[in-house]
Amino acid sequence: MTSLLHRLGFIAVIVTSAIAFEAQAQDAGNQDQNTNKQLATNGLSQTDKIQVDTLLDNLHQSASDADWDSYFSSYHHDAVFLGTDATERWGMQQFKQYAQASKGWSYQLKSRKLIKINDLIVFDEALHSPSYGETRGTGALVHTQHGWKVAQYHLTFPIPNDKAKQITQLLAKP
Repeated sequence: MTSLLHRLGFIAVIVTSAIAFEAQAQDAGNQDQNTNKQLATNGLSQTDKIQVDTLLDNLHQSASDADWDSYFSSYHHDAVFLGTDATERWGMQQFKQYAQASKGWSYQLKSRKLIKINDLIVFDEALHSPSYGETRGTGALVHTQHGWKVAQYHLTFPIPNDKAKQITQLLAKP
């Protein structure tokens, strides 16, 4: 598992770098549509893409329906969910207890990018929540004997750079 966690850390850096690079290209107005399409499925077979899109779409639908058996069957048993609060780093048992006490949550997919690196797939997705507005999910999937499973999911609020200083100052206040 330590090796998997090290690989996930490395992959998180790759995903963050890819997201930053894409944002810079968009800001400069140099985003090439063909490059964007290639990045969206980099290294994936059509079968992998369909399986992963189905898995992540079902994950969001299960959360919206509060169908926790279906929701948690999408995760690897050693998976971690990182929530929007800095204190939220949930193992699956903790996260299951939290989720089962809720009525679910809804996030509508706006876009998703997938990158396959060996036997891992990393992703980032732009989501819309009725409660929070624009959000971002990032994560990693591992291929198991039962198909692709979520090994890590991280839900965040994208902060525009021109508002970052205000937000971080607000968060620093006691």
